[in-house]
Amino acid sequence: MSQVRVRQVLSGLPAYVAGKGDAGKVVKLSSNELPFPPAKPIIEAGERALASINRYPDAIGSALVAKLAAHYRLNPEQVVVGPGSIQVLANALSAVAQAGKNVVYAWRSFEAYPILVGITGASSRQIPLNSHGGHDLDALLSAVDQNTAAVILCSPNNPTGTSLTQTQVREFLAALPSQVLAVLDEAYFEFDTSPGHVDGATLLADFPNLLVLRTFSKAYGLAGLRCGYGLTSPYLAAAIRKVATPFGLSAVAEACALEALADNAAMLSQVSQICKERERVLSELRNLGWTIPQAGGNFIWFGAPVGEQVQAAALSQGVQTRGFPEGVRVTIGSRAENDQFLAAISSIKPR
Repeated sequence: MSQVRVRQVLSGLPAYVAGKGDAGKVVKLSSNELPFPPAKPIIEAGERALASINRYPDAIGSALVAKLAAHYRLNPEQVVVGPGSIQVLANALSAVAQAGKNVVYAWRSFEAYPILVGITGASSRQIPLNSHGGHDLDALLSAVDQNTAAVILCSPNNPTGTSLTQTQVREFLAALPSQVLAVLDEAYFEFDTSPGHVDGATLLADFPNLLVLRTFSKAYGLAGLRCGYGLTSPYLAAAIRKVATPFGLSAVAEACALEALADNAAMLSQVSQICKERERVLSELRNLGWTIPQAGGNFIWFGAPVGEQVQAAALSQGVQTRGFPEGVRVTIGSRAENDQFLAAISSIKPR
């Protein structure tokens, strides 16, 4: 029997691999989730939204767009929302990339990038990270040519955790041709305590080709609802909305995100707890002799070749981490979860 013909480009696309683990049976430190349950007001906001799910949500998430615009002191025309920042990125790439074009980004970085680029028909130009696990900005710029549709920067970089500074990104954007879309993926922005780290929202006024991605999945702890957003110029926001799926953001996700945004102090408190735990874990590991890169997100990174040992030792004690060919990423969880991870790898010789 003949099969439906699918696009040839799909045969070369990598499959996205989600972090494994059942939080009820193992310690799940594989998906960069927060260990805190949602606050009661957030749950109540979702329940209220459920009462009218026989109706479509707002087509573009207008209420959340307005609140985000006020939060960042932008015009609503500069804000787009969607079911996760990954979907906002997918829409942006759909608006600018196609066969014959290329998209430049550091590698290893977020594993969805090659998938999203490939779907557009464009080619990926993956630029190796430097020896510290960070972006080689000079090499990224050198890879840009007349066929480059977009460049993606990730700070803090997932999965290595390294951050870019405000000065570095400003200089990079100034050197990038203005017709190239510049994406700054800041999914872990709120956890970044690195001195002088980039804040993409403050660069928008000077660079109309910039798209800043942020999310409610990480710092706000709403990963299960899929709600992310982009900050950009009105021109690019209009293009992104044009290719977006209508009613893409659910009413429940919007209601919960609005409630979470209204209590920013609660988010900052959660982030502070995670950052303190991250620094405690890093301190203990480094005191034992481990060489761990800068950690700007809610996770830490063990590079190859020790990564496989770390992942295997952790799993043997019921701790699920996220392995990559280049190393292993470990989410910062609760104190008890982190202690279980530290105990699990205590038999490994530090490197």
